[in-house]
Amino acid sequence: MLNDIRKNKSFISIVNLIGRIFSFLPPNIITTISLIVVFFSGYYYYLGLAHIGAIILALSGFFDLVDGSVAKYTNRTTILGGFLDSTFDRIGDGIVLLGIGLSYDLTICFIIMIGAYLISYMRAKGEALGVKVMGIGIGERAERILIIFVFSFINLELGLYVLLIVVYITVLTRFYYISKNLTKT
Repeated sequence: MLNDIRKNKSFISIVNLIGRIFSFLPPNIITTISLIVVFFSGYYYYLGLAHIGAIILALSGFFDLVDGSVAKYTNRTTILGGFLDSTFDRIGDGIVLLGIGLSYDLTICFIIMIGAYLISYMRAKGEALGVKVMGIGIGERAERILIIFVFSFINLELGLYVLLIVVYITVLTRFYYISKNLTKT
């Protein structure tokens, strides 16, 4: 859903500008900075300071956007860079959910994390089998981060239940979509 914004011309212009501004840094260093920053987000969530955790999570998300825009702008996109980005995203997801879980509810965060990892795995496996999966479901990574961010300022415990529902609707949607497309081949 939010991935559709990437096709918007205004958004593309902003991303290109960001790529120019940060082009002095290697993209993989920016990816690593994003990972380091997300550890602080998880730590503040663990301390029960959801507002600070959310702001730091947004900063990490900004760096996660910047790495790709710098790579494209400087013509330094690599398979390794894509692999690092995906891997570090999964680590970051786990760190934030662990921090929230240790402060609020570890069981629900663990169940959410399994679903979030399934969403990522199903996309990778589905696409490896020839099924285009990006954009399928209501809870891709950007939506999950947005839910955590918004509910960090409203009621994070309620947000966890919203996130749980969104994650498993996405898992079921992807499972059905991929299964349906694989039976056609």
